[in-house]
Amino acid sequence: MSELQLWDDNPTTVDLLGFTSIVDTVVAALQSPSLDPVTIGVNAPWGGGKSTVLGLLHEALDKEPGYRVIRLDPWEFDDQFDVRGAVIGEVLQDLLTAYPDEPLEGPVNDLLERISWARVAASMARGRLVAQTDELVKAFTPQSREDAKSLAGFRGEFAKLLHNLPPLTRLVVLVDDLDRCLPDAVMATLEAIKLFLSVKKVAFVLAADQEMVRESIAVSLDATGRGEQFALRYLEKIVQLPLSLPRISTDEAGAYIAALLLSQRRCEQEDDFAQLVGHAQQRRAQGHTPVLADMQGLPWEPGAEILGLASRFAAGLAAHRSGSPRSIKRFLNAFALRTRIAERHGIDIDASVIAKLMLLEDSHSKDFETLVRLQEAQRAELLERWQAWGRDEQDKPDEVTEDSREWAASDPDLTTAPIGPYLSLAASLVSLTAAASMTQQQLTWVGDLASASEPHRRDAQAEIVAARIADQQAVVAALVQRARRESETDPLAESLVHIAVRTPELRSAVAEGLWEIRKYLMPGAVVELDSSGVEELQALIPQLAAATDIDPATQESAKITTERRP
Repeated sequence: MSELQLWDDNPTTVDLLGFTSIVDTVVAALQSPSLDPVTIGVNAPWGGGKSTVLGLLHEALDKEPGYRVIRLDPWEFDDQFDVRGAVIGEVLQDLLTAYPDEPLEGPVNDLLERISWARVAASMARGRLVAQTDELVKAFTPQSREDAKSLAGFRGEFAKLLHNLPPLTRLVVLVDDLDRCLPDAVMATLEAIKLFLSVKKVAFVLAADQEMVRESIAVSLDATGRGEQFALRYLEKIVQLPLSLPRISTDEAGAYIAALLLSQRRCEQEDDFAQLVGHAQQRRAQGHTPVLADMQGLPWEPGAEILGLASRFAAGLAAHRSGSPRSIKRFLNAFALRTRIAERHGIDIDASVIAKLMLLEDSHSKDFETLVRLQEAQRAELLERWQAWGRDEQDKPDEVTEDSREWAASDPDLTTAPIGPYLSLAASLVSLTAAASMTQQQLTWVGDLASASEPHRRDAQAEIVAARIADQQAVVAALVQRARRESETDPLAESLVHIAVRTPELRSAVAEGLWEIRKYLMPGAVVELDSSGVEELQALIPQLAAATDIDPATQESAKITTERRP
């Protein structure tokens, strides 16, 4: 039985993706005297390597004399009621701990008291404190800038504290997972940065998906009517230096996958892996590709089998994924689990064949289902025509989709591989690769398709019906799941019907999904089903009329519609 090798989703301090250039750029910006104070934004989708970049940056800055690095994760704060105060408090408490020999206790405590009084006032305003003592009433009394209970003078006092701290050259606050926070927490964190902590000697590095942060700002400002344009300007005001992590190229993805497959456990000597990573870093710096090549000078180099498998994975994943480190790790974990299951069932099949079939299952599910349904002789005949089309040797087979051409052209050749037992096993399993997180684009579509905003829904509906079938399937499944926590499901049901009308392949799946969430449907869904013109959807109406576990108004609407039909 082969070793089961899995990879966690934690950030790494080993740079397997060439993030050193980004880290070096941020360090250089922090050392620039003209950028003081400064806020730097590191932008990438979820799973794009932002936390790893912060870890590498932390490691690099710890070597700089006079630098103090604080890492904050507002998403994990216990006090979500006052995130602004929590951010400021974390910074002040860290300074107190980091410089025990400096006279900081008095100034820090004074600043903490200002935060405490601001928290008291906020608690009273929200009804969390109701006792009308003289001290609490004073919390609402406007204070002068010099008053110890006022936030008005906080920034000046904080600047004075840092100015009088000679050992400190630069305070760098690394903020992670801001895009996971609720909109109010995002705004509170940005307010803490801009209004209270952005003074000389201080720098912030915000690692987040910029689009999600901007959406959170827009949500927080909805009541003001200033909308998305204001959110864009607000974020530009906060972040002076935006940097985006590059999308992983196919070559970089191949090197990353090879490094993950190899890891230190596969190397002969303890430092072999480090030398391999260093070799890749050197080739990147010199602009050479692929980065895992010309390894003859190393004391140990990976075999051609591992490099070839990594290359096939990278090419296949690049065709349909965002290329994020997280999606790659999750796919590799799914591959490891699927390989182990096949071994336990006595299926003798090459790992590269499983890899190719999993890529088909994950990115071209309709074609995978076609392959599964065929008898062995028919399957071999289709694969021969399919792969010949991929090599430009004949026309496309009618049974397969246009998007599968690159997959068909890739190695290995499946026409002689004993894939029947594996396909039967795979068809009986819930797709392990479906457990991978949705791409940011898919998440955006889901949010817009369920939105009460008709323009947002219309735009998303036009995009999703033109998308790949794999995207459509993922979005349909997510919309069905989302219905269970929505108080207003009519927009969501409308979008599901829209997809079904224009995507015949998904009509059965949409009908099954709508029936599964029938107790959450509202009367408007019946109207959408009736006007769809889709047989599978219209067949749900009499079923809803007879159902006893749904909303009475929805049932009545279904009954009326059923009776009206000829």
